Amino acid sequence: MNAPAPIPDHVPAELVVPFDFRNDEAIRQDPYGYIAGLKDCPDIFFSPDLGGYWVVRPSAAIGEVFSDHERFTATSLAIPKRDSSVVLIPNNFDPPKHTKYRKAMANSLFSPRALATIDADTRDFTLKLFEAFAPGRCEFVSEFAYKLPIDTFLNLMGADLSLRDQCLSWIKLIFRGRTVEETNQGFIEAYTWVSQWLEEQLADPSRNSGSMFQALAQMTIDGEKPAFDDLRAMTLMLFSGGLDTITSQMTHIMRFLAESPAHRQYLLDKPEEIPVALEELLRRFGISFIGRAAAKDQTFHGVFMKQGDVVCAGTPIAGLDPDEWEDPLAVDFQRGGGKRVKHLGFGAGPHLCIGAYLARKQLTIMMEELLLRMPNLRIAADTEAIENAAGATMMLRSLPLEWDVAG
Repeated sequence: MNAPAPIPDHVPAELVVPFDFRNDEAIRQDPYGYIAGLKDCPDIFFSPDLGGYWVVRPSAAIGEVFSDHERFTATSLAIPKRDSSVVLIPNNFDPPKHTKYRKAMANSLFSPRALATIDADTRDFTLKLFEAFAPGRCEFVSEFAYKLPIDTFLNLMGADLSLRDQCLSWIKLIFRGRTVEETNQGFIEAYTWVSQWLEEQLADPSRNSGSMFQALAQMTIDGEKPAFDDLRAMTLMLFSGGLDTITSQMTHIMRFLAESPAHRQYLLDKPEEIPVALEELLRRFGISFIGRAAAKDQTFHGVFMKQGDVVCAGTPIAGLDPDEWEDPLAVDFQRGGGKRVKHLGFGAGPHLCIGAYLARKQLTIMMEELLLRMPNLRIAADTEAIENAAGATMMLRSLPLEWDVAG
């Protein structure tokens, strides 16, 4: 593990609060209860863990960190801070450079044409995974949550599904690494893997039938095709950005539904309400600790930050802000008065998650298809304590589920 960093001279002692979201035992045992307890901390505090960084607590202020690129740069996303040898496009760019790449990717890779079969394909993968479960029982994390997002994405990229385990090996290092060395190793392995795979695909694009890959191969930026280095950085962002996050979200949502028969029955009775209910679940079960860096010396909400200071904008923290949400730990499908609640689960501003539609689609289909087929869904009776796997995102290590099977 990383030793606590020295406290910088510009950080007042009263603002120092230890908070290690990658290693803290409390965040492994009761992550959301622990995060809800941050309400007793200063609105902005400095943690000496993970190299030292500011933690922003109020939801509105977190939204500012996401949105104001002139004050908070996205060129540094990782906590602990890592070297910049591996760049993710467009994530590691600020506007205006970020804007042209994001627009090109949104208009091609995430266009209706590229995602035309996403609903049918996701349902097909979901049902195949369900049919592979033992009757009335599954280990949801390894048998479903890890598989559906990556199989869906590999299919869009025209990659063989047998590559799943290779991808997962470095995805876990990037998101679950407990030290800067482990996370750097994950990025190095990802860079090597993506470089080789992309070179092979671009050598003869006609052999690849993936709609998203074809959009990537044919896209233009400012009227020109991107150089290989840019295509690699975009591909790496796609592989690393959309797999672990959806997996993590699935684990918390399914645990909640397995433990709350009333909420589950509501969705079974009113499946048309699932998209609205999903937004409340995304609010309640935020998963990502996203880094920014202070772009200049500044005073932010009364706290002085120096240029280069690492700043954490945590979606779990934003979603449990008691000044923003009444009884924030409660899940209330009527919280929005019949409308979707607005939350920061996918970030905000220029860097609003480009894959939000894809994530929502998979999570919605998961609930639509699985709940129908899992009557009396519950945590398996022989389950020991369920533990959170801490990291850049929060997910459950395992989730043994069981349900009734007709005799």
